[in-house]
Formats: sequence, structure tokens, C-alpha cells
Amino acid sequence: MHARGSERGAALVEMAFALPLLVILILGMVSGGIAYNHQLALTHSAREAGRYAATLPVTNFASMNGWLDEIAARAEEDATGSLDPGAPGRVVCVAYVHPNGALATDSTSNRIDNLGTVSYAAAPCFADGRPDSERRVQVRVARETVFNLAFYSTTLTLDSEAVNRFEAGLGL
Repeated sequence: MHARGSERGAALVEMAFALPLLVILILGMVSGGIAYNHQLALTHSAREAGRYAATLPVTNFASMNGWLDEIAARAEEDATGSLDPGAPGRVVCVAYVHPNGALATDSTSNRIDNLGTVSYAAAPCFADGRPDSERRVQVRVARETVFNLAFYSTTLTLDSEAVNRFEAGLGL
């Protein structure tokens, strides 16, 4: 009987040592899962918007900017909340890359939405290594997320890029 009494409180001490480690592990798993979910949403968004853009004729719009706006809206919609206007570090870039031609739509144009500030330029979103003569669509989406691990916290920048050969209106 006496031996058993000397172990009183041992479980409490063991729990006091194990509980902080368990909480750190669970917090890290939850934070990592949230970041992974955002990354999956960005990848899906870039892919879907790129595919949509590749099959959407530019001639359906009054201007190239209208076409770019439509693709950017599709990317934001397909991100399942990860690219909402309040998302930290939010960037949406859509580009129609085309060698210069005779029509106004036959030139490279992009639309960048950087934290709600929209600008248009005559440049691709990123270097993709494809030939300059190939007509294509580029979509780049990014956002920041915070990764927490108990007493350690860092901000991660998540991004995804997609490049699709432009297939709509091959007579353009």
C-alpha cells in the first residue's frame, strides 16, 4: 500500500510535461493544414482561370482590359475565398501574351491586382520559358498566410502560376 501512495501525482507531472508538446503539435498541424488548403485553392484557381481564358475569345469584349477583368474575376471566384479582397498579400495577375500583330488585341497585355490596386501594362506576368511566337495566357495568383507553431510565427507567401496555349479564335 505504501508503494502505491508514493506514485500519487505522477500522472499529473507527466501530463504537465506532455501537454505543452501536444498543444504545439496540434497548433502546428492546424496552421499547416490551413496554409495547405490556401495553396490548393490558389493552384485550382490559377489552373481553372487559365483554362477558361484559353477558350474565351478576346473578340467577345469591347477591349482587352475587359477580357483581362473577366479572367481575373474568374480566378478570384475559383479560389474559394483565398483571394477575397481582404486576403493579406493578395495578388492576381492575368496576361494575354501575343506577338505583335495588326489588331489591338494582337499584343501582350496584363492586368495586375495587387491588394486591390489594379493596373494594366504591356508585359507578361512572369517568364514562362515558352517561345515568343506562341499565343498564350498566364495566370499568377498569390497571397500571404501566417504559420503558427506555439511561440514561433512566420508569414508565408503562397503562389501558383498557370500557362495555357490560347485556343479561342485562332483566326485572331
